Amino acid sequence: MRFVIVLFAVLMIASAANAQANPPVSDCRSTAGVSCPSMKISICPQGDFEQIRNGCGGTNDYIWIVVRDIDGNPIPGIPVTDYWMNACDAAQALYLCLNPIAADSLTGFNGRTTFSGDFRAGGCVLTQGLCIAVQGLVLKSVYPDCATNLCLNVVIKGPDLTGPLSRPNGIVNLSDAVIFGFSLGKIPGELGYNACCDYDGDNICGLNDLAAFNLHYQHRCP
Repeated sequence: MRFVIVLFAVLMIASAANAQANPPVSDCRSTAGVSCPSMKISICPQGDFEQIRNGCGGTNDYIWIVVRDIDGNPIPGIPVTDYWMNACDAAQALYLCLNPIAADSLTGFNGRTTFSGDFRAGGCVLTQGLCIAVQGLVLKSVYPDCATNLCLNVVIKGPDLTGPLSRPNGIVNLSDAVIFGFSLGKIPGELGYNACCDYDGDNICGLNDLAAFNLHYQHRCP
């Protein structure tokens, strides 16, 4: 048993030393994308709505990232929790729960990993898409431009739409139910319709959307 414990400690120290040996991430040389032209994900702060793998109507979709250093070399071994995503448009900023996303694996020898699981957050992003950060650095547009954030073509919808200051707050509660109630039964162009409440994307806030809202009512960030 002592041998096992010592071996585990040695492996942990070696892993930490390897992580520290990695060069700094380049926000300009690194890049990311999605597996389909237009991705839509319905999210809940509890992380139990759609998964990223369901974002294009199937079960095998994903967001990918390739992490590189300032010389363009891939960086392997980036931990799975060293990432976050948020709206490119600050006016549509999401409420991110603790560790809102996790990669499917450490970055490989080519610096690449994917995201296909839960997204624990509140809010709605209908335009301009998502930006992604690794180790606190938001990825920039393709090198050598690097002038603007790299925005992924992803639409986010979810039941947590409002809280203090009319922003999502990480809990689906009565204030969100009021917004959904105004939209229920409405179609685009009708007063009260809110595309953020049309989770199935059929251009009506209908019974399927109501059932989904009820299923996530009172859910909150873990």
